[in-house]
Amino acid sequence: MGQLIEKLERAERGAAQPLGFGGAAKRQSVAPVLLLGAVEAGDAAQAKAVAASGIDGALIAALGAQRKAAVEKSAKALGEMTFGVWTEEGRDAAHAGADFEVFSSPATLAEAIAGEGRTIAMRVEPELDDGLLRTIGLLPVDAFLVTLAAPLTVAELMRFGRVRGATSRRVFAHLPAPPSKAEAEQLRDVGASALVVDAKGRSADAFRETLAMLRELPRRSPRGRDRSGATIPQPGRTEAAGAAPPPDDDDDDDWDDD
Repeated sequence: MGQLIEKLERAERGAAQPLGFGGAAKRQSVAPVLLLGAVEAGDAAQAKAVAASGIDGALIAALGAQRKAAVEKSAKALGEMTFGVWTEEGRDAAHAGADFEVFSSPATLAEAIAGEGRTIAMRVEPELDDGLLRTIGLLPVDAFLVTLAAPLTVAELMRFGRVRGATSRRVFAHLPAPPSKAEAEQLRDVGASALVVDAKGRSADAFRETLAMLRELPRRSPRGRDRSGATIPQPGRTEAAGAAPPPDDDDDDDWDDD
């Protein structure tokens, strides 16, 4: 199991992290969603800022003409921090020190995401037609990534929710800037497992402040559910969890007896 998966599971459990040793060790709260910094391959300054912030990890974006050397430069600047590599078609994403991989293009060769013991995520466009969107849960990946615009609007939440509702896998929100507390709460409630924030122009302090804010969020707001208390059925399921079963046909007979 990779480090990213372990951190995601810990966030979902809400298990606190011990600080220090022995019985006197304090326990640090764990945010309900992870915080990752997206750094441009070859930009050591961005990587150093993210590494110094102490957030959950980094994602090295090598989406253009960046070479392997650029990825290695960023990886070196990240030090011991958990990181992944994001490429268009999954090629060369399996960097020696990378804990996870992200790819964007549906033209990615199937063999590029094959293999056991790898943590792989795919960037998905919410505008996919319904037929294709319903198939994403069949792909051999661990998570999906959705890029959102700023400011965060209801329309953007709906875009994210369209992917979230199509799969039982984890879904990450890729943001151009750190979210406000209200935005983070909304993203938590629509089911984001991690926030991936662009590091360009961001300081280590900005990431620290966002992480501290996320740690103060409750696990889940009651408003994340339908106000009637019913849950929203997921694609492929015939009945929503917790929803009342359809009435028996025998009910009509009871009325007739009266």
